[in-house]
Amino acid sequence: MKYLVASVGNTLKSGVSDHFGRSPYFLIYDDESKSLDVMVNGDGVDPHLVIRDTAKSGVQKMICGAIGPHAYQVAEKFKVEVNVVAGIPVEEAVRLASEGKLPVTNGPTFHHHHEHGGHSHNH
Repeated sequence: MKYLVASVGNTLKSGVSDHFGRSPYFLIYDDESKSLDVMVNGDGVDPHLVIRDTAKSGVQKMICGAIGPHAYQVAEKFKVEVNVVAGIPVEEAVRLASEGKLPVTNGPTFHHHHEHGGHSHNH
């Protein structure tokens, strides 16, 4: 199975980020091939498109500490299960998710107000 994990670092030893959209890295891990793809969440990366694009490439579960309403709607639309945990290593979170031991959220875990000061919409 493929997992999309919000991470504070770029390895499986890194911790799960406590906020999906503001996560420094997105890790795509395939537990069958043991492959790891790393995406940096920075300029030009839209976290919502990351969910869509990874779902289209086979991701079925995502792991993050918290998820806002918009990201959750995208995950729901593309049938990606959202598992919530933060602070533990990515490899442990993936193992727990694969065993069905992580909480699955059926809605956003927080509602936030966008401050558009940090977002650039110039393409």
